[in-house]
Amino acid sequence: MNADQPDLDRPWRLPALLALLVFVWLANSSGLLSSNDGSHLALARALVLRGHTQIDPDRALTLEVDLAQRGGHTYSDRPPGTAFAALAGVFIGDQLDPAMFERAMRQAQANRPVEPLPAAGPYIATYAKRSAGARVAGPQLAKLIGTSLAISIHAALVGVVGLLFVAAMLRRFDESLAGLGPRLFALSCLGLGSAWGPYSSALYSHVSAATAVAGFLLGVVVLAADHDRPAAGAARRRAVIGALTGFAGAWAISCDYLLLLAIVPASLLAINFRAWPAVLLGTAPVVVATLAYHHAAFGGVLEVGYDHQQNFEFARERGSTFSGNFFDGIWTLWGLGRGAGLLAQSPIALAGLLAVPLIAWRERGSSDPTARTRVAVIRALAGFSPWIVMLALHRTPFGGNTEDHRYLIPLLPFAALGLGLAWARATPLVRGALAALALASTLLVWRHFLAWHEAPAFDRPALGAAAAALVLAIAAGQAALRRKLRAG
Repeated sequence: MNADQPDLDRPWRLPALLALLVFVWLANSSGLLSSNDGSHLALARALVLRGHTQIDPDRALTLEVDLAQRGGHTYSDRPPGTAFAALAGVFIGDQLDPAMFERAMRQAQANRPVEPLPAAGPYIATYAKRSAGARVAGPQLAKLIGTSLAISIHAALVGVVGLLFVAAMLRRFDESLAGLGPRLFALSCLGLGSAWGPYSSALYSHVSAATAVAGFLLGVVVLAADHDRPAAGAARRRAVIGALTGFAGAWAISCDYLLLLAIVPASLLAINFRAWPAVLLGTAPVVVATLAYHHAAFGGVLEVGYDHQQNFEFARERGSTFSGNFFDGIWTLWGLGRGAGLLAQSPIALAGLLAVPLIAWRERGSSDPTARTRVAVIRALAGFSPWIVMLALHRTPFGGNTEDHRYLIPLLPFAALGLGLAWARATPLVRGALAALALASTLLVWRHFLAWHEAPAFDRPALGAAAAALVLAIAAGQAALRRKLRAG
């Protein structure tokens, strides 16, 4: 490592960056945003508070959109992985709800604005309209303020974990990425200049899946780097890493079923076949939990919520769900179509994704020690091709009313790798251009996101500051524990 490239993992640098990102994410959050995160929340509440899969008492949280019906009961139509991860946050939020409701009542009685609100303005208005007169069962939103805060913080922490996986992947991938500059730039671009940041403020599956993908890619890189390690215990170490890689890949699929078409091909292409048994073993806990949920909710291990979707007929059939125009889907996700694609909203992420194969091609003749990891990552990226094709064929590649490229968020760990490599190899002039592109992407991404849920920028600074302080406190505790262990 160069002397003028201090390690990003020095005591304060990485925590400071993550705390800043969390502040931005949650200061710009609004609680519940749409039927999508409402459906995830309804499922998590059913699982952790009532111990079953039916969401009948919380049906209104879906806004009568993202729900399934079977046997006279209502269920979430979402994959369960995101709700599984949120169980602790939802439980904590439920404990906070009574006190936050009393606080809101005191604010209202004093003719002061209720702050914080449990949801964005459009969500509150739609919820009130569709649950009026008890036509649809659902809790009073004012009684979910604690829950809304807890799940926002949970979502941000999931995003932080994903960035930690990305940082570790970058460090293991190439010595040029171990210094402050490349990794700081790559993580900042993901957290500020891509959809990763906005979708880390609410309970959506996209960042949950992306975090799991980042963990999976970290495993791919470590397995490739350690392939020929002769040290004692290396076989056991590879088995453990293989199992963790499989666990992360399975969790990604449990958050987003379509990622089956990415994780499985990427595993076959990028992971040495000797590690496959360990990888397969690692998938078992998540696979068992997911299939058990399917059976309990929908009557069969291969039955999913979309099969019983209440509102969108095309969602019930795989053929009709992915019957869109391929070229229109590509232009919408990657270009300027509907103003939703990467080129329209996050050109820095697009640049990062393009940089991965371009740099790999440019350095294809290299025989340095990182050549094996480069090959593994390129093969993993190639493994995502079927998933990319199917996304382009989706009937709504723009994500419904959001009209953005959120379906591509699980691909962003590759973008971070490309951005880190590009920054490490760039001249000062090119670095200036990359920084300008990152700034433009930040403005574009957040302007679109805030306009969607009709919120002003930095409307929740107190929540952002509290969550940032939590990140710093966790980092300080971890550093103190590390020092204590080193001291013996």
